[in-house]
Amino acid sequence: MKKFKHINASSIAEATAVLQDNVGKARIIAGGTDLLGQMKDAILTETPEVIVNIKSIPGLDYIKTTGHTIRIGALTRLEDIASNPAVKKHIPLLAEAANKTASPHIREQGTIAGNICQSNRCWYYWVTGNLFNCMRKGGRTCYAMIGDARYHSIFGGNRVGVIPCSADCLAGVDIPAYLAKFRAGDMTGAARLLLEANPMPAITGRVCPHPCESGCNRGQLDEPVAIRAIEREIGDYILDNSNELMVTPQEKNRGQIAVIGSGPAGLAAAYYLVKRGYPVTVFEAQKEAGGMLFYGIPPYRLPRDVVKKQIKALEKMGINIKTGIEVGKDIKLADLERNFAAVFIALGSWKERASGVEGDNLMRSGTGFLRDVNLGEIRVPGKKVAVIGGGNVAVDVARVLLRLGCSPTIIYRRTRTEMPAVKEEVMRVEQEGIAIEFLTSPVAAVKKGNKIALTCTRMRLGEPDESGRLRPLSVAGSEFTVQYDAVMKALGEEADTSLIPPDMIDRNNRLKIEESGQFKNKNVFAGGDFVTGPSTVARAMANGRKAARAIDKYLSGETHSAEEAANIPTTFYAEFITKSRRPVIPELSVEERLKSIIREDNGGLGVGAAQQEAKRCVNCACVAVNSSDLAPVLIAAGAKVKTSKRTVEIERFFTSGVNCSTVLDEDEIVTEFIIPKPPSNTKGSFIKFAIRKSIDFPIVNCAVLVSIENQKITAARICLNSVATSPYRAVKAENYLIGKTISKTVAEQAGEAAIAAYCVLNDSRYKVQIARALVKRAILACKK
Repeated sequence: MKKFKHINASSIAEATAVLQDNVGKARIIAGGTDLLGQMKDAILTETPEVIVNIKSIPGLDYIKTTGHTIRIGALTRLEDIASNPAVKKHIPLLAEAANKTASPHIREQGTIAGNICQSNRCWYYWVTGNLFNCMRKGGRTCYAMIGDARYHSIFGGNRVGVIPCSADCLAGVDIPAYLAKFRAGDMTGAARLLLEANPMPAITGRVCPHPCESGCNRGQLDEPVAIRAIEREIGDYILDNSNELMVTPQEKNRGQIAVIGSGPAGLAAAYYLVKRGYPVTVFEAQKEAGGMLFYGIPPYRLPRDVVKKQIKALEKMGINIKTGIEVGKDIKLADLERNFAAVFIALGSWKERASGVEGDNLMRSGTGFLRDVNLGEIRVPGKKVAVIGGGNVAVDVARVLLRLGCSPTIIYRRTRTEMPAVKEEVMRVEQEGIAIEFLTSPVAAVKKGNKIALTCTRMRLGEPDESGRLRPLSVAGSEFTVQYDAVMKALGEEADTSLIPPDMIDRNNRLKIEESGQFKNKNVFAGGDFVTGPSTVARAMANGRKAARAIDKYLSGETHSAEEAANIPTTFYAEFITKSRRPVIPELSVEERLKSIIREDNGGLGVGAAQQEAKRCVNCACVAVNSSDLAPVLIAAGAKVKTSKRTVEIERFFTSGVNCSTVLDEDEIVTEFIIPKPPSNTKGSFIKFAIRKSIDFPIVNCAVLVSIENQKITAARICLNSVATSPYRAVKAENYLIGKTISKTVAEQAGEAAIAAYCVLNDSRYKVQIARALVKRAILACKK
């Protein structure tokens, strides 16, 4: 156990002061929380540096009866609650719950506050040495969902943080949220959720490198969910129904905005600004809108008609796209600054970097070649072509050349592991038989008649460079020369900043922009690949969305905060959380692929198959349970919790978060419980099912309070625990009981109603029957 400072607080004020002075470093210890046990066994990811013992505070261990309430101090022992005459008279089920909590020894030490503030119960969470860094500790996985879940939730889970797929999504999409709607058949709802972070899913559903799938927890069970294929189906649906889904508000803002560049960043910014009511004009120098979408990605990966359909949908929203207008030549940037409320520069990165090789002028630009091909200006450069580089442009150039009948060779100075190109595309290069010369770098190019003699040297890898990749080093005496009909360079692109006035660029040739992308003291913003350098479509769109928010804030003064991701209830398809294979994405054979540069390589799953695949999403969340025995009784009784800061209804007291199970702030302390005395016509019952009587937590427990007049139930409160991440109020069962007379049939029906919303993992399915039976038995006990 790591060393810590131990403080015996003498008052609530002293304890609070220590907590405030050590925010994030101090924790309270009181009977029942088992904090020291967690520290001893190295269960926690981070252990506190200061322990504040509040059991030393006098005056917090009492039971007082007032007119209509019983007030219990936070440090009152469970044994005292179980034996107190007033509790046994007015709230006997509370005495029963206290009496059934753990063993006599624990009841003599444990307190009421400690019992309700204890950590969640999950053996992955509690395993010695923090072997499983689960969601409740700030990790990315709930191991119970893909492992052993015998004692876990039967009512779904709670998301307690950002989950892997969304965290890794380049566009920041809440993937589980839209998948949940999609698999339930709500295509429109799924589409609207997806559009909140991704205005062009028909495009990203085809070309995104889908890192979301690499992080998918489902991969630890069998295979990741085919997220990109699902996104493509929803994206195509959006384009087919754009009149309904891509609409603008009736209320318009006055400030007109100019966007320079119609690539993914520019179009995304325009989309979100129009959605905020701003009139937007996009200026595009080329004849066709789309930027890299139209000119930089081969049509066999992204068909031109999909791009055009997307552009048309954006124009129908009211975005005014003017093509064939080059800012800096046909219109001045200063004029846009004057005539528009804000200007967003999103010109992308189109300027090919120099190779630094002697004879660089003999090499053709890879991006220029792709632009020509996408314009239909196809000129075969020759049979034998070298492509220098290892990124996405190099891979695209080589694959296009092969389709044109050439014999391309990719020359890359590192190994396959270090290639920055999308791994899926590298795999296809290999499938198609394109040669790759790894650990090879050009040093000179010389014209030899109709050929280019390219001299290269072999490389070896040294220590990591600033990018984190191993640095390529020349091997002395390894030079060799090969003649090619043409050499294409695809060594990366950079932004052409010739448009930007000198006073907006610093001495290091960097844009003088703030974190928001705004030029200081200007109404001009910049973003996308123009600022970051070459990236992906999804990341460029995310930058466009960020720019739209910054521009909106600049013009309106409003700040739009992100929604909290924690404590979101989730459900899943239990029958799909067994090993299964992801669907095979329809794909042309290599032979068919090479016949055309226009025909799309990949097909879609179809809506039906995509919805089935969406059911494989486990909707990652924590399924650990709250196991307090007193919590369900206090909820059934309608108690309130008084703290050092406020008074909270007990039902709102519980939550699911990282290393927490209550809504308490870090410097907040429970001081008292206020429990209303039930009316004289109220009867109650508490039942606990545990494997052993001395075990610390229940498998299921249940508290019931009913008011009865003339043998009819006039009010009912039912709470189950150890069945969900927080105590579970069975409202449907409560409503069913109103007006009923207690009988076996009524109790059985109430039991069915109580578990009607269950969403259970296979391991814990038996708990559904136990919960049903406990509700039934607890209701029948109120008849006696």
